[in-house]
Amino acid sequence: MAQVEIDPQLKAKLLTGRFRPAVLTWNRLEGRPRAQDFDRSLRAEIRDPLWMLCRQWQFGEFQGEDAGSATTAKVQVRAARLNRYAAGPEMQAVAYDDTLPLETRVEREPIPFDLMTRARLGRHWFKLLRPDNNIKARYLDRFGFLEPSSVLGQAQLRSDRQAWQMFEALKGRSVDGGRLLEAMRARPDEHAAWLATAVQNTTIRNRIKSAAEAFQSWFRRTYSQPEDDDDPSWADSYLEYQFACTAPADPQGKLQTVLYAEQYHHGSLDWYSFDLDSAHKLTDKPGIEIPAYGFETEEALTFIPNPVEFPGMPNIRWWEFEDRKTDFGSIQPSTTDLATLILAEFGLVYGSDWSLVPYRLRVGVLSEVIGIVVTDVFGVRTLVRPAVNSINGEGNHWGMFYLKDRQGKDIDRRLFLPPVLGKIRESAPLEKLILTRDEMANMVWGIEQVIPGLAGGGIDGYEAATALDRHFLAQAQPEQEHRIDTGAAIQYRLGTRVSENWIPLIPVHIPGSNRDIRLQRAAMPRLTVDPPVPVEPRGAILRPGLDEIPKKPLFIHEEEVPRAGAIVTRTYQRARWWDGRIYTWLGRRKQTGRGQGSSGLEFDRIVPLDQEG
Repeated sequence: MAQVEIDPQLKAKLLTGRFRPAVLTWNRLEGRPRAQDFDRSLRAEIRDPLWMLCRQWQFGEFQGEDAGSATTAKVQVRAARLNRYAAGPEMQAVAYDDTLPLETRVEREPIPFDLMTRARLGRHWFKLLRPDNNIKARYLDRFGFLEPSSVLGQAQLRSDRQAWQMFEALKGRSVDGGRLLEAMRARPDEHAAWLATAVQNTTIRNRIKSAAEAFQSWFRRTYSQPEDDDDPSWADSYLEYQFACTAPADPQGKLQTVLYAEQYHHGSLDWYSFDLDSAHKLTDKPGIEIPAYGFETEEALTFIPNPVEFPGMPNIRWWEFEDRKTDFGSIQPSTTDLATLILAEFGLVYGSDWSLVPYRLRVGVLSEVIGIVVTDVFGVRTLVRPAVNSINGEGNHWGMFYLKDRQGKDIDRRLFLPPVLGKIRESAPLEKLILTRDEMANMVWGIEQVIPGLAGGGIDGYEAATALDRHFLAQAQPEQEHRIDTGAAIQYRLGTRVSENWIPLIPVHIPGSNRDIRLQRAAMPRLTVDPPVPVEPRGAILRPGLDEIPKKPLFIHEEEVPRAGAIVTRTYQRARWWDGRIYTWLGRRKQTGRGQGSSGLEFDRIVPLDQEG
């Protein structure tokens, strides 16, 4: 028998037990139920209730407080509805009710009649009238599409290819709904006068008159625009809306609460856009009756207070599981971050001490809470006073929703809920004006980046200006240039040209001041016609006063055009009101611009001879 020798190191490991086999086994731990009923197991019974009692004692849950939970709350409110609206420089008030949104009343302006709108109106007129071929031919002859009477209007139409093609397609085939509507709304009625001579049949004439009333009513439902010549609320010199509303301050309606909005331009009208004015009173427009109703003390209502809840709020009971959405333990404020510390203290300590008392208010109402009486479980009634009340005076307190008085008086505790829209759909810009400062030319320019198109919608202002310039150049008579060859390699240039969509705003002195200035709309010459004529803006923002005889200047305050510039847009707005009605109107917005610009305007320059001007 052969002998086998073992390694001494391996032998030592075997004797000392350090060498272990590499095979491992695992055993699964399973429960051994002693019964078929799991009801007691699902109870999750606490085996150590004394530990839970100690934890409650450590957190002060056994400490009694001399207080009771609120069971009922009785609220009484005094409310006053808006009954006046005033705009324009004279601020003469007219009647107002909440059937029309306040934003629509403030912003709306006359709808421009482009070719698409005119064709749509004419199509709807024939749809209402259902005329025979004889009457249709008469309307086409009397209210058909016509070319503009001015030379400039014809040039603008012919230089716009889309508008010119649309005009040629509509001419002789469709009624100009804009001309027809203007004739119906004229005083005296031009349409009715023409109808009396064009149609002899009384039955047909009465049917056309009924269709005309339905046509005007349909237009008023489709587009919301001023019905008369009320003063517009848009202040051209400030590039923003300025208006005022009033609510009665007594049951008889003799006293007024005046609410002024002097800087509304951002498109979102709310309570913070208004300031109280206790020193002034609006004057009613002659011949206008203002309703005196709207001031009433509502009946006291009783509610059950609801606890205030917020995400991450600690649970009231210790043994409840929390959702861990907000981790207050991860808050790491600095020594000066008081706002974060106050918020954490509110959530951890006082989160369960607040109750919510719901109260429904109507829109267009200026409300004041007369009193809130809270009754707890012990029957104790507590009068809750406004937080602004203090023995140190109301001026030492700050309020979230309080209105500010323009005269600097005490805080007004009333809550204003204006009749405004919650959501508005806005179209692409019909017009876009960029006001920018040109440091090289030392001027301010109004750049019409988007202008109202003749066919409809907004078109590029630079492309329209270039097309109009080419149209005038094509019609101009070529003149023989007379040059004297002096052999010089340079030439003198009097001035450079600027695109026609750049409208200059020059500084002028304010009357009575030698230092203060304001911006006045000016004009660059159109050198492609003989003799040169001023280039007028094609948009409505810089056009006020140009269509009047004599033409009135347009002034803009210098501070309205900062170094960052300003952008003013006109867009169509569409929204649904609380009664289900749909309103469509044309409004304006102003926002911060895009910085400074450069027009390239230069005078008295020496340039190379081969350089084009």
